Amino acid sequence: MPVREIIQKINNTKMLSEIKAKDYADENGYADTIAKASRDLKTTQLRKFFGAVRLIEQRESWDEIEVEFYLLKPKLAAAKGRGLVPDDFFDVMMALMRKVDVGDENEKMKNFDTFINFFESIVAYHKYYNG
Repeated sequence: MPVREIIQKINNTKMLSEIKAKDYADENGYADTIAKASRDLKTTQLRKFFGAVRLIEQRESWDEIEVEFYLLKPKLAAAKGRGLVPDDFFDVMMALMRKVDVGDENEKMKNFDTFINFFESIVAYHKYYNG
């Protein structure tokens, strides 16, 4: 499945938590496909962004998470503007992030958890393909 198709599937969901772990985490799933398509993504960039997400994860409510979460978008855009992040990876991450701040606080937290798990799967497959 091409990355554009994965982005379309993400865009077609109301909330990110609707995407099942099997769809993104399984071998040949969304994360695997994205990692294969993002082989030119430097591990340092991926880890830097993932580390920022992990710091946000330590917060307990959406009110505490929201500002830092939204600040991820310009950080990602800046990395893309410097040529450090490939287009497909940028487009996937932006599609995922658009689906987090949807619903009530409980739903937003579920969406954020799905975002973290999806992103963690991308990082794991990226490590697998790039050593």
